[in-house]
Amino acid sequence: MGIQEIVQILAAGLGSVCFALMFGVRGGKLITVGWGGALSWLIFLVGKQHGSALLGLFEAVVVAAAIAETEARRRKTPVIVMEVPLLIPLLPGGDLYRMMVSIMQNGVLASMSDIVWLVQEVFIIAAGIILVSTIVSVYMKIRQRLCKICAR
Repeated sequence: MGIQEIVQILAAGLGSVCFALMFGVRGGKLITVGWGGALSWLIFLVGKQHGSALLGLFEAVVVAAAIAETEARRRKTPVIVMEVPLLIPLLPGGDLYRMMVSIMQNGVLASMSDIVWLVQEVFIIAAGIILVSTIVSVYMKIRQRLCKICAR
């Protein structure tokens, strides 16, 4: 891992913190958002180097969503307040820009590969969030039922 990747990781953490500030996130939550954003970008970079960018993106989204779910419950705050800033570094803004430029220069049909790539990225982000949310929801329901059984 070179200097460029380290700068990217630090920028991802800082970007997450700055976005969280716009949401009014304060205190220890900012620290969590900062290291979580940096960690998710690190996981993306490692996944991209050892497999595919889409697999790295999925792994990074799952980690970011898991951090958001656990920290939101621990800190008694809505999950969305933690999740959105954690996912900011992973949003495909550059790919969206390149797709739009390609459409404007070459037309829709010639830009289909860019469009398909962006749709895949968006689907993977949504799938990672839904997967973690579903697992946490099922876990919480099972835990509540077990607590009711133990209380009897």
